[in-house]
Parts: sequence; structure tokens; C-alpha cells
Amino acid sequence: MVKLDNPYAFYRPSWKVFIPMLLLYPLLRWVIHYTYFSFLYQYSIALLILIIIAQHVDEKLFTRDRIFSFDFPFEKKIFYLFVMIIVLIPVRNIAIQFTSTPQLLNFYQGNIKSLESILIMVAVIAPCEELFFRGFIQYNLSFFLGKYGGIIAAALLYSITGIAAHSLYLSVLFFIIGIIIGLIYSRVKSLVQAVLLHIITIIFMYLFPF
Repeated sequence: MVKLDNPYAFYRPSWKVFIPMLLLYPLLRWVIHYTYFSFLYQYSIALLILIIIAQHVDEKLFTRDRIFSFDFPFEKKIFYLFVMIIVLIPVRNIAIQFTSTPQLLNFYQGNIKSLESILIMVAVIAPCEELFFRGFIQYNLSFFLGKYGGIIAAALLYSITGIAAHSLYLSVLFFIIGIIIGLIYSRVKSLVQAVLLHIITIIFMYLFPF
């Protein structure tokens, strides 16, 4: 049965779309606890593996309609970019009340130099995470759970990264960021916009560590 508030295509996803979601936690556990080389590079490989599997169970993942959307006014897309920045300020201010160590930044950067880690996150991590968590998971689960159910479910799965790292702090941050980007993505329906929002988060994280 189609949820009436589903903001995306009205088609019934195959049960196979759940396969990449079930593989998410064990793959993240492997990346985090058995890092053979730089975490960011290994995490990038894990995301690419998930996307390859996702593409096999969702053939429309890389279609133009899924990635791009031009039916939303440009000025409103710019507006949501500013909204992302404004929302991140209180999120960061609240987060640093719980720890003086910038855990989110440390989690991603590790021992890599800042410039190198920024380039990897902007060029690989941001596009891959948005394609998988918003373009694949949120898009497909919205059929079963509705607009807000899909957003929450995708954000919860996004927070698994923090759970795999045994960090409630990171898990909560990933969930909040997932909710924010998911809400905006449900409005603009453009993965390009979601990636831009993610890149803003990355830049904000480096400028104002939390």
C-alpha cells in the first residue's frame, strides 16, 4: 500500500532494497574496527560497495529524475542552503556542551592532513553518503513509511555509523544531521542539493569543530 504522503515516485520497491541496509552495520563494523589503512579511504570503499549493491537492486538509482530536480525554484534552493548553515550553529553549540573534544571532526579526519581529508569528504564521502542514505534509503522507505517515516528511518540508519563506533555522541549527531538534510531533501527532491548541504556541514565542521 502506498503511503499518501510519500513525496517520491509511486512504485513498489522490491524486497531486495533491504539487502544493502542489512549489510550496512557489519560493513561499518569492519571499516571502523579493522582499518588496514586510512579510515577515510576504507570508509569510501565501503560506501562504494553499498552503492554498487544498491544499484543492482534499484535500477533507477542513477537516473536523471532521481539525482536532479528542476521543478523547485532556484531561490528556494538557495534559501535552504542558508537554512542549513543557520541550523548547524545551535547544533554545534549544543554538541560542544557534552564534550570539549571535537569528536565528529576527529572521527572523519583521523591521522590524515586536513586538506586531504576535506578533499576526500567533498569529492567522495558527501556524494556517496547522500546517494545511499537519501537517494536510495529515504527514497525507497518513503513508499512503506511515508514522508516523515522515510526521513526518520534513513536518519536512524545513518546514525548506525556512530553505533558501530560505540559512540552515543556521534550516533546522535549523525541522526540530527540526517534528519535536517532528509527534511530538506524531501522538499527539493534533488540529490545535488543534498550533497551541497552535506558539503556545507563538512566545511562548518572544519571551521567550527564539534
